Amino acid sequence: MWDQLPELILTQIFGHLNRADRVSVGQVCRSWNRTLSSPVLWRSFTVLIDRELRGDFPLAGELAAKYGQHMRSLELAFSRPYILPRQMRITRNTQAEAGAEFLAIVRAKDVQLRQLILTNWMFGYKWGNRGMLFCALANFLRGQRNLEILSLLNADFGVTDVLRLLGTVVKGSGEHLVSLDLRGAFREWQAPHDNPRYLRLLSRFHALSLLKLDYPALSNHALNALANGALMLKSLYISVRDSDSRQHMIADAAWHNLVLACPDLIVSYTIVNISHYEDMYYLLLPSVPLAKFYMFSGHVWDQSRSRNFRSTINLLINQYTNTLVEVMLQLRNNRELLDDLLVSMLIHCKRLTRLQYDGIIRNFETLREICQLQAERKTCFRMIHVKPRNINIQNRAVLNDINYQYDRKMHEQGVDFRVEDPTSILFFY
Repeated sequence: MWDQLPELILTQIFGHLNRADRVSVGQVCRSWNRTLSSPVLWRSFTVLIDRELRGDFPLAGELAAKYGQHMRSLELAFSRPYILPRQMRITRNTQAEAGAEFLAIVRAKDVQLRQLILTNWMFGYKWGNRGMLFCALANFLRGQRNLEILSLLNADFGVTDVLRLLGTVVKGSGEHLVSLDLRGAFREWQAPHDNPRYLRLLSRFHALSLLKLDYPALSNHALNALANGALMLKSLYISVRDSDSRQHMIADAAWHNLVLACPDLIVSYTIVNISHYEDMYYLLLPSVPLAKFYMFSGHVWDQSRSRNFRSTINLLINQYTNTLVEVMLQLRNNRELLDDLLVSMLIHCKRLTRLQYDGIIRNFETLREICQLQAERKTCFRMIHVKPRNINIQNRAVLNDINYQYDRKMHEQGVDFRVEDPTSILFFY
């Protein structure tokens, strides 16, 4: 009876199971065991080095030895990437050895990946055998010839280590790599933006279309290197944090040069814990093809001066009328009046399809204006959600009136329109 189930159905079921459960169900009968060898089940492989490579014969290693030839995507991660007491560093050394052995197994299978992701590696401080693990990683990358996606998200490597890995990738897959994520790859306060070797490597990723990095990895020279070599670049994601080294500024001319070389380029900014206009205006240059802007103001700021959010939003509206697609503003604890600027952004930024605002709206009539713009098809949102912090009798009357006036129009346009009650998990519209 069990062996009568079609292999296609079994494969889809097995795809929802973790590795241990797959091995268990593969022992039910010969038919299920044959299904376990289906290549599609092993295309993507994720390994938590500090949790899944324990013991003399870890399951992840056994499965890599048996099915590794089918692997196309590999994620190597640490579940706890933080400093441990001295007695625990012995365990880290053992984990590093196990990680190196796992990479040796995969390398011996001559696995050719399309995607390699390193997540939350704890290389921000020195510990015994981390060099062994890093060398195993570099040796593995040396044999990769078809890599298309590389992510070093929060790897926390030194500049030399990152450049060594990138140099290895350039030699083997430089003409194939289309996506590179360097956010958190470099240790804090190590700014590689003008490192000559770093600039040479950037210019050699000729197929690169998506690049994600932190502000310390960006400079006039870095943009020029991309303009000279990465002519296929379409998306540039830039993360800017308050802890980043931001002593250098990027000239508008460098952006202009990059846009000329990559005419389809769009830029995304994610700004974290930076509130003041004076600390971010130099990012918002006229030649930046800004499409997405995410701002998280945080809870701590210099209270001796105004954060001046109005100037920041005004600059967004004036500079990027024709390019803005998504805007997220998390402006908690803000006391500035921004209602009119939010409406102005909706009116002037014609390509805007998403606006998420976490802050104070002084007047609920602002919501009526937003609904009116949608009713007149001056905006093209598919979803309008509002979650007030509190509702009083006066505000509830306004919301009732807005619902009566616009609910049917929103429904006719297929807009998901809802206002949440902060005291209930239910929506009252």
